[in-house]
Amino acid sequence: MSYSRADYYTEGLSEAFDEHGVTATPEQIRAIAEDVVGWAENIGMAFHAPDSDPRESELETLRKQLQRERNKVACRTCKGSGTLHFSGPYHGSTTNCHKCNGEGRHDP
Repeated sequence: MSYSRADYYTEGLSEAFDEHGVTATPEQIRAIAEDVVGWAENIGMAFHAPDSDPRESELETLRKQLQRERNKVACRTCKGSGTLHFSGPYHGSTTNCHKCNGEGRHDP
């Protein structure tokens, strides 16, 4: 069994009525609670509060990514190149840096 919004408001209204000495039957309290559910669903229209803009959360995410990128330091292991070069007597190899994953910069 799920706990609906009407159940939530019924419980709250019942406690508030008892606290303030208001008498009402359970059916009356339930009817009022169902009205409150309708009011709560339309509060955005009543007070002209639009839904949050999805661009705001995207903008906040991008700001965090930018701040993280600005805080990165140059990798000392690969000297900022992102690659490591190994030379042997008969061969050589190049690989991505293990510290910065080939980016040349990493978090401090």
